Amino acid sequence: MQVTVYAQHDFVDPQQLAGSTAVVIDTFRATSTVTAALENGCAAVIPVAHKEDAFRLRREVPAYREALLGGERKTQIIPGFDCGNSPLEYTRARIGGRVLILSTTNGTKAVAKAERASAIYLGCLNNAEAVAKRLWRRGEDVQIVCAGTKGNFSLEDVVSAGAMIHYLKLWGGGEVACNDLGYTAWKMFEGYGADMDGLLRPTRHYGTMLKNDLAEDIAYCIQLNISRSVPVCQNGQVILASEEEETR
Repeated sequence: MQVTVYAQHDFVDPQQLAGSTAVVIDTFRATSTVTAALENGCAAVIPVAHKEDAFRLRREVPAYREALLGGERKTQIIPGFDCGNSPLEYTRARIGGRVLILSTTNGTKAVAKAERASAIYLGCLNNAEAVAKRLWRRGEDVQIVCAGTKGNFSLEDVVSAGAMIHYLKLWGGGEVACNDLGYTAWKMFEGYGADMDGLLRPTRHYGTMLKNDLAEDIAYCIQLNISRSVPVCQNGQVILASEEEETR
């Protein structure tokens, strides 16, 4: 198995991912939020790049008339939306049985970049082992797209990729090879993963979230393997991957 990690979604040509198995990571916070929402009973998440698309879908598509609009720009809830981009907002009482139309600064754009892949999973620290297990069972080469932050590399995404590679190498040893960034991500996770807060605290995105009173979100998003849920994007919507899909 060959694992290729891209530091930021702007570095990816969608054609590079055509027909491949892809993982999109936006640990702070889109993929953590999607994982939490689906685990709490969300019927489906519809990722859109632009807020105008979210309003249009709810207005024009009958099946989405009761959907929640969720998302952020520069960490703040989009005016006119029902929810922001915090995994803590999407409790079972709020999201259970409902569709979520989600637009975020970085994560939903990264998902759009992967639209030509044959399989698209969403990963984060919360479900790193579960995603790795899914990838291992597929047995195909993997391309991991880190969302980054406003065109820049984000360490929390890359170390999340490193966590997934850690589990793949744990199970496959020499059968798992990486590009240089994948190798760096893996070694970083193995060296510093036991203190994720200490590793990420000096980073710019961590500091921005603290400045915007999102310490609880940080604490949630840096938890390793608290979820067994694996979101998969199919036909423009994100749902929980099924056991049938896992064993294909």
